[in-house]
Parts: sequence; structure tokens; C-alpha cells
Amino acid sequence: MAEPICAYCGGKATTKDHVVPRGLYPPSKEDSSVQRITVPACSRCNSGLADDEPHFRTVLLLAGEANPIVRELWEGKTRRSFLQPDGDRRKRHVAQLLIPVELPEGERHKIYPSGDPRFMRILRKVIRGLCHHHGLLPVVSDDQVWADVQRYPMPSELLDEMAKAHAMPDIIKYRYNHVQADDIHSTWHLTFFERTPFYAIVFDTAQAREAAITSANLAAS
Repeated sequence: MAEPICAYCGGKATTKDHVVPRGLYPPSKEDSSVQRITVPACSRCNSGLADDEPHFRTVLLLAGEANPIVRELWEGKTRRSFLQPDGDRRKRHVAQLLIPVELPEGERHKIYPSGDPRFMRILRKVIRGLCHHHGLLPVVSDDQVWADVQRYPMPSELLDEMAKAHAMPDIIKYRYNHVQADDIHSTWHLTFFERTPFYAIVFDTAQAREAAITSANLAAS
């Protein structure tokens, strides 16, 4: 029997990683089967991003209007994380991301997840793990994935082409499409807490992703 390989780097898997960070689930949702989605992982990949996952949760909670799940997470897991020995450091990192904006009701502060490298690493990790979980690719490296906040409404016909995946909508819901064309392996649409959507592309290779980004930058210049 072949030894399991890490879904993230292809090395020897010695543990399992929760694809959707467990910290996104408050006590009222801890029986979610989505939370139990795991993939084989080596200890380095499993623990290497552990410090970023609470940060990912905090940024997500601030990136939109509050709702019952957001409030439960903020008053519970997130507030407790700020009381830990590294809590001040975590608060400083988040404060650095807040940008003042003028609105009709006065000045407010907004946070932009796509501009935060730590946040985006975890978002790409989620997509990589889901890609393995659904049997699309056995290993997906970080540099194969491009992701961003959904900046414009997606045409309904594009969403309809995507497979609806198992999800708990008030935590995460997602769709994907196995494309296999123009160096693109699959496309993904993920929404967290029913109000923060992201779009992602998994490329066949890291080189294909880099070429696509270069081409897009040249077209925009």
C-alpha cells in the first residue's frame, strides 16, 4: 500500500490538516461536516501556517457587516485570542491593515483582505486542500494558485457551470469547475459568512500562473 503524500508539497504525509480552518467554526457549528474535511499533510505544511489561521479569521470577520455567526466568533474565539500572550502582536498586525475611508455617515475604517499576504496564503491553502479533497489534483503548490476578492458580480451562467460542493452556507460555501484549458486546471468561487466572496484559479503549473499574471499586468499598463 502506497504511503500517503502531503496534499500541499508532495512529501511524506505524517498527519492530517483541516482544509477549512477549525477556528472559523463557533461552538454552535462545531458539528459541521465541512469542518471535518481533512487532507494528508506533512508536519511542516500542517504547522507552517498555524500562526496565520487566527489572523485569517480576524480579517474575515472585519471584512464585511456583522451577522450572528460573525458576532459569535468575535465575542468568543477571536476575543480570547487577543488575551493570549501573543494577543498584542495579533492586534497590531490587524490594526496595520485598517484603512480610513470617508463615508456619508463619517470616517470609518475598512480592511482589504486581498492586500494582506498572510490572509491570502491561508485562502490559497484552503483552495489547494479542497482541490485534493475533490480528487482534482493530488498535490497543488502555493504558486499554482491565483486568488482575489470578487470585485465584480459574476455572470449567473458562469456560476451555473460550477459544481456546488458540500458546504455550510453561513460559514463557507463554494463551487468549482474543472476547466483543463489554456493552462488552467480549475476555477473556484468561495463565500465566507454569507457576505465575503472570493474567486480563484488553479493553474496547471506555477509557470502558467506567472505567465498569466505577467500578461494581465502588461494588458493593464
